[in-house]
Parts: sequence; structure tokens; C-alpha cells
Amino acid sequence: MARPRRFTDDQVLDAARDLLADPATTRPAIAAISAASGIHTGSIYVRFASREELLARLWLRSIRRFHVGLIAALSGPDPLLAAATYLPRYCREEPTEARAMKMFRREELLETGPDDLRADLAAVNDAMNDAMRAAVVAEFGDADEPRSTIAMTTVKAIPYGLVREYIARALPIPEWVDDVTATATAAVIHKLRQQD
Repeated sequence: MARPRRFTDDQVLDAARDLLADPATTRPAIAAISAASGIHTGSIYVRFASREELLARLWLRSIRRFHVGLIAALSGPDPLLAAATYLPRYCREEPTEARAMKMFRREELLETGPDDLRADLAAVNDAMNDAMRAAVVAEFGDADEPRSTIAMTTVKAIPYGLVREYIARALPIPEWVDDVTATATAAVIHKLRQQD
């Protein structure tokens, strides 16, 4: 009979994520994760074949957690504005999750990540992209390529451009970022509406 597990995958991933509070740490080492969690290194390797797999799973979990609120924002009133302003708020409230999301680019993981995660990596943005298309249709009546591209840029590039350095340096994100994000997003939405 197998011995019961004394810890969960999430406990290991939480320890790795929490190490990202240190601005000098960008991709935690297994030894550091072991020390932070109190879980023996060998036991971690029983769960995760490699450090790369562990960190890829942390990245996936962080993206999925972020998407829960982002999809909710995209599904409510003023979806593009709500989604754009959600990003800096989430990153302020969950700074280590935000740093975990910054560890990799999806394209990088698709090329070099663990084989058994490829399907999850390939599909991680599907629900968010569907919600984005629906939000563009709700805002403008059509989700053609130009509108969709501009909307995605508005929701992602504007707020991320404002918070990126704070995340990289593990610094608190100032409240003014929300106002600038909202103002810039509202201006783009207004411009797109005028083109209809």
C-alpha cells in the first residue's frame, strides 16, 4: 500500500512562487524551493521531473488564475475597460503571481517546455481569447481583425507596459497606473466607436 502524500503539488508551487518576492529571483532553484517549503529535494523531484517542469507548471497555474478574473471582466459591462484595469489591480494584489507569469513567454515554453505540458500550454489562452472576441463583438458589433488586434493591444499592452518594470523589480504598483490605464483604454475605445 502506497504511503499517503504529505504535501501537495500546490504547496511546492506556492513555495516557488513566494520566492519570487525577492527581486533577484527570477526562476527559483529547487534547493531554494525545498528550503522554503520544508519539503525534501528528493520528494520534490518525485513530483516534478525537473526544475523546468516545476516552473512551467507554476507559470501555467499563474496564467490560469489570472484568467479567471480577466474572463469575468471581459464578460461584464464595459468589458474592454474592465479587463484593461483588471490587469494592474491583479498584479498589485498578487505580486508574486504576477512575477510567476513573467517567468516565461508561452512561445518559449511551447518550444522548450516539457512534452507532457505542450497541449496545456497550447490551449492556455483559448478561453481568454474566446472571451476577448465576445467582448469585441459586444463593444463594436464585429470582431474583425483590426478591431480584435486593437482591442487586444488595449487590454494587454497598455496596462502591461505600465506595470512591467514594477513587476520585474518586485515593487508595489502605484494606484495612478489604474487611472492612466483607464484613460488610455477609454480613448482607444472611443476612437474605434467613431470609426463605425
